[in-house]
Amino acid sequence: MKKISLLILPLLLLSGCAEERIKVTIENDLPFDRSSETIEIPFSDITGKLGDTDPAGLVVTNRKGGLVTSQLIYNGETDPQYLIFQSDIKANDREVFYITRGTPQAVETKAYGRFVPERYDDYTWENDRIAFRIYGTALIEKDGPSNGLDVWVKRTDKMVIDRWYADYLAGKNSYHDDNGEGCDCYKVGRTLGAGAMAPYVDDSLWLAINFEECERLDNGPIRTSFRLRYPTFVVRDVMVTETRTISLDAGSQMNRIIEEYTGIDNEFTVAAGIVKREEGSPLLFPPEMNAIAYRLDGGEGGITYVGTVLTTPAVEVKETADHLLIVTRFQAGTPLTYYTGAGWSKWGFESDAAWTTYIEEFSKRLRSPLVVRTE
Repeated sequence: MKKISLLILPLLLLSGCAEERIKVTIENDLPFDRSSETIEIPFSDITGKLGDTDPAGLVVTNRKGGLVTSQLIYNGETDPQYLIFQSDIKANDREVFYITRGTPQAVETKAYGRFVPERYDDYTWENDRIAFRIYGTALIEKDGPSNGLDVWVKRTDKMVIDRWYADYLAGKNSYHDDNGEGCDCYKVGRTLGAGAMAPYVDDSLWLAINFEECERLDNGPIRTSFRLRYPTFVVRDVMVTETRTISLDAGSQMNRIIEEYTGIDNEFTVAAGIVKREEGSPLLFPPEMNAIAYRLDGGEGGITYVGTVLTTPAVEVKETADHLLIVTRFQAGTPLTYYTGAGWSKWGFESDAAWTTYIEEFSKRLRSPLVVRTE
């Protein structure tokens, strides 16, 4: 009996080690499929269940044991804050994943961004669907001030930022022309562009100028994120500062933007806005969608679609001479989160209905997030 017990004990210990994992169950309560959904697991939950572990020594697997791409999210901190991964999940269905110790494999980056000092201090970012740009102060002398959001439409899932800039600066190609992968065919000027936000006080937009500081927080393979700080600007008779934290996940058309304003001590209204053009027109939604959208017809260049979705109740949707606006309230001291993004008729959105359906479903996903349980 002693010999048998001694043989069984190591086997039991080895079996216990093999089962040292976290089960993650994800449920979709909505009546439509959800693709490229990002699941965030607080890193404290992982260490609470697995104990102290090397953050770089964690992997995610599906129920069949296949490795799933994951990313540690630091949000600019020294220690990881979250572990994220993505899932496609059918309507009214559930999926199961596991977090365990292991060696992550090299994977293709699907979200990337960087400061571009060689092009007037742009900050430009992209994923496997779309790309965006926002302007630094070096550009003011050339083009004037602009704190609006620019769109680069794409029809490739590859990362193109570095190559497009290199070719542009070398005089080989212009990213304003579609060379088969997409282009920058969106004009911002002194506007909010593709859904940037500004204080909306006394029925007027109060615009900041170009960002003066940027900080990259995380950078792929699933999420790229960064923080922008703007010079102090005037809102009515008050000096205000603005900070934007922007993130874009693989597979999504939409940026997550966290707006912070300081200087105003009480509640005030803000507006996210899409610039209007003669060749454009708004696309309307029911009030419960908390959303606005716009189509910009570029002729042979295709149609650029823009959409903005709030997570706070909209006060009103209105048109001015320059913008389609969705107005909400900002509570001093409380950051405001909303989403804005774009799509292209030449890659995935061949009709107005395709874009409005995307925005409607995105709004519903925000209001009914995936149910995530760990055990």
